Amino acid sequence: MINRRMTRRDFLRKAAIGAAIPFAAPAAAADAPRGKVKILELADIHVLDDKSAAYPRKVIQAMNEEGGDLVLACGDLATKGKKTELLVAKDILDGLKMPYYPVLGNHDALYSGEKDEDLFKEVFSLKGNSYHFVKKGIHFLAVDHGCGKAYGKNHVRPQVMAWIRKTLAQIPAQEPILFFSHYPFGKGVRYQTRNAAEVLALFKNKNLLAMVGAHFHGNTERVENGVLMTTTACCSGTRGNHDGTKAKGYRVFHVDEKLKVTTEFKEVRP
Repeated sequence: MINRRMTRRDFLRKAAIGAAIPFAAPAAAADAPRGKVKILELADIHVLDDKSAAYPRKVIQAMNEEGGDLVLACGDLATKGKKTELLVAKDILDGLKMPYYPVLGNHDALYSGEKDEDLFKEVFSLKGNSYHFVKKGIHFLAVDHGCGKAYGKNHVRPQVMAWIRKTLAQIPAQEPILFFSHYPFGKGVRYQTRNAAEVLALFKNKNLLAMVGAHFHGNTERVENGVLMTTTACCSGTRGNHDGTKAKGYRVFHVDEKLKVTTEFKEVRP
């Protein structure tokens, strides 16, 4: 038996409030020395059935060929929040050769109540729809907006704001953080989170690198106070882009050893 002294980082990881490990990604919770991190993101699959899964599966194939450390699945995986749709979405994501982390979108729980949101947790084996994990020295915060059919009034709800505060209290100021959710945060982006400024205020004196979002089907990149904020074109065979563009696919983020974040969109043709 090998006894290993618990490091400070081990302690922080184990103590993280509300930490949860999504289905298909148990190994990704293990921390590692900080280094280059390659993050892939897709969103707005909007599956209905197996037939509608054809294009997203093609994107998954392209992402596997691309390779990376982890994948963020930023919501609207379903269309009507049905269990059958979520199971198809899960089957699609299970085709990834990398750990993936799903976050709830408004189409994943149309009525945005406890029962609907519990279904998302059940399908993806989550302890909570907002959760925290660490990968290569970067803290990732997955944040559940809910909102369902009230997506036009989307905001981060009080109980989730409280969870963010508790989680951030466990993360030292200098530790890098990447935030991801379904809704966008960048100024001027359609469907921007209504209480975006209030959420951002929680990260004052924290090392927030990026806020990765979706919901708006289009590629946007904003940098505000050194924080990269993005949305990505949809990854759906049933929906188009809101900005009128035709290209669909996934997004890649590169984080270097100095914590500089760069991003690029990768088109996948039908």
